[in-house]
Amino acid sequence: MNCPNCNSVISRENINISTDIGQCQTCDHIFKISENLNNDIDDEFDINTPPNGAWITKKPQQITVGATTRSLLAFFLVPFMLVWSGGSLGGIYGSQIISGKFDLAISLFGIPFILGSILFWGLTIMSIWGKVEMTLDQIGGKLFTGVGSIGRRKTFTWEEISTIKEVQIYNRKSSGQSKEIVLEGKKRISFGTGINESRRYYLYKSLKIIFVKAKSNKRFIID
Repeated sequence: MNCPNCNSVISRENINISTDIGQCQTCDHIFKISENLNNDIDDEFDINTPPNGAWITKKPQQITVGATTRSLLAFFLVPFMLVWSGGSLGGIYGSQIISGKFDLAISLFGIPFILGSILFWGLTIMSIWGKVEMTLDQIGGKLFTGVGSIGRRKTFTWEEISTIKEVQIYNRKSSGQSKEIVLEGKKRISFGTGINESRRYYLYKSLKIIFVKAKSNKRFIID
């Protein structure tokens, strides 16, 4: 096991499994063993060979890794949304526009259909043009999820993160399971549920490599 703070190898004498506590003999950092078991680097993983649909760009002291959320699900979502939202909203509001008469009760009834259309059209657009991208440097990073320049942005520093892991989540609505990448510490950030397995794995492994280098104060640029 390596120290999550300085990346030094922890001696066996400084690891206590029964209390779940480890201490680095180099920097005296104390940490929970269970939270840091997965912060090791896989030597067989090559950050410079992203899978189809993922990418990496390098600048001095900055690395950007990303992946598209493009999915075959779009072939189902596009026609479904055209029929569902077009039929429901067209029937509720289109008939009022054509007749020139406003019905408050029917209009209020249509609000859930409007909200549903906004949500599912967002998922549809993400399945066609969406992306997840991380811009990382020695201090921390910025996470973007969206289309083009429109989307959600989250920022973090490496000091706020103690562990990075890939966890399985359960969707009650669809009764299905998926995975997401989780950054935990003083701040918790989760992302990646809309990315396929190979692209998410690439982002996860790349993030761990950069995380360890930044924490250990090693040369940040990845060769």
